[in-house]
Amino acid sequence: MQTIVILLIVLVVLIIFLIICYLRWKKSALRVMDDGELMETAMGKIHYKLTGKGPVLFFMHGGPGGIDQAYFLNDMVKEGYSILTVSRPGYLRTPFTPYSYEEQVDQYIELLDKLAIDKVVPMGYSAGGPLALNFANKYPGRTYALVMEAGVSTLYEIPSEAPDSFWMKLFTSNRIQDILSWFTVIAIRIAFKMTFKSIISLETLLDKDEIKKFTDLVSKDKERKQWMIKLMDTTVPMSIRKLGLNHDMELLASIKKIPVDNINVRSLLIYSKDDNDVKWLNAEYLQNNLNDFELLVTHGGHFMWVGEDMDKIKSKRVEFLKSINFE
Repeated sequence: MQTIVILLIVLVVLIIFLIICYLRWKKSALRVMDDGELMETAMGKIHYKLTGKGPVLFFMHGGPGGIDQAYFLNDMVKEGYSILTVSRPGYLRTPFTPYSYEEQVDQYIELLDKLAIDKVVPMGYSAGGPLALNFANKYPGRTYALVMEAGVSTLYEIPSEAPDSFWMKLFTSNRIQDILSWFTVIAIRIAFKMTFKSIISLETLLDKDEIKKFTDLVSKDKERKQWMIKLMDTTVPMSIRKLGLNHDMELLASIKKIPVDNINVRSLLIYSKDDNDVKWLNAEYLQNNLNDFELLVTHGGHFMWVGEDMDKIKSKRVEFLKSINFE
């Protein structure tokens, strides 16, 4: 009897400890809501952040995401550029309104006007791709150049394995979404190799041996590992990103053809043939429909940024932007 009582006491103490840890994590994670600024526009409030000095690179984040995902371009501030990013409707502090891609870029123009920014380089990453394309196509006079890195450009299909994965359960759950978010944050830190392997198994077309090689590369490299941990941090807590993600998925599913016929600026396309999320057909669509572009084919699928071509991607991005006339 005494043993049972001791075990119950230990269990209660453990539960209390876990609750305290969870609440502390959530309080810390919600601090992202204090970052950036809110701008009032005719279409409602928009959450944005502008850092750096120099020509403005307009980062269009992936899904789920928000202004914090602009860490993708931290290196570009040191190169002499400004980074502008916004949280799409339903992400972080931008109130949810079911705006289309075209309506969202209209709101971006008002934001740029209020910030006295004449022209930008729209940069589309993953689910942010359609925004970058719509901006460049609808407002060519406000566009210096275009960058698409694994950005959606045409018909989008969820990977067939996704519905049964833990990650889809995280993204679609309602009652325990933030608890699952917390588990994810813990897993990526204490069991990085296993967690990363489960992610790229879903997001890439790599075979078993290639997945092992990729996993070993990232697990043993501090910079790559920290990049992935940071990425996971910018996708949680799900409660402050869920409405935005749901809307992203609805918009992605509705894509038939994103018009690009009015895009005549120079474009940089960075895609991987191993990508199981934003598939190669997205690169092919842009190849077949843009007039002036450079294409960098990379290895590693949807996480090419930490793959063997990590340095090549960074240097190509800098090289391309240095070649643009910003006057």
